[in-house]
Amino acid sequence: MEYKVAKYILIKEDIIGDIKSGILQPGDKVDSESTLKKKYNVSTITVRKAFNDLINEGYLIGVQGMGTFVRKKQMIRGLTSISFSDELLQQGYQIDMLVDKIEEVFHPSIADILEIPHDQSIICVSRVRLANDEPIAYQSSYVDSRILSIEQANRIHENASFYKTLKEFKIFPTWVNENYSVKQVNDSRIAKLMNIKKNHDTFFVKRIAFDELDKVIEYAETHFNKDWYSVTVNIKI
Repeated sequence: MEYKVAKYILIKEDIIGDIKSGILQPGDKVDSESTLKKKYNVSTITVRKAFNDLINEGYLIGVQGMGTFVRKKQMIRGLTSISFSDELLQQGYQIDMLVDKIEEVFHPSIADILEIPHDQSIICVSRVRLANDEPIAYQSSYVDSRILSIEQANRIHENASFYKTLKEFKIFPTWVNENYSVKQVNDSRIAKLMNIKKNHDTFFVKRIAFDELDKVIEYAETHFNKDWYSVTVNIKI
């Protein structure tokens, strides 16, 4: 017996096929509702059902007033490694960074987090994190200048990794505490570096890294582009 495939399923399968074959690339705009209605001789309801399913299944994303696009592959954080770079490498991404600035600052509230005197200078290393040449995050790390000098911090240009730079100077974080929230990027310069609009919502992560003696060695703040980033947590009972 021959069974008919529902038209919305046919539309879904064709779009998924085009994504998997590379005809449709991440960020590409898919055909409009009106185009698909004519192509498949179906109603608006049928096309919307296909689109809704594809959006819920993570293949597409709808942008109000602009259309429907192939969703960019998200970086899935499994919280299995201190190094975000290591997790991305394990998922097959090409990673890189653009160093924005390395400076010596005084910051009382961050000094409190680092558990150092307010008059002690702090080295701040700010950089844009890239995956497959796309900016996915803006990250600033703060370290006591007595632990890492500004000259040593500049080694990040050669190492292309903050944690490799720490390791080079015998600084070894062994565990971290992270706090996740949603926060807008209000700095237009940072928004431009992340290729997002100012006041765009991001995943905001505050990280405190500790050594084996539970001494604080780094405080970091990171804005992750929410369109590129998700977190998966496994809980065993």
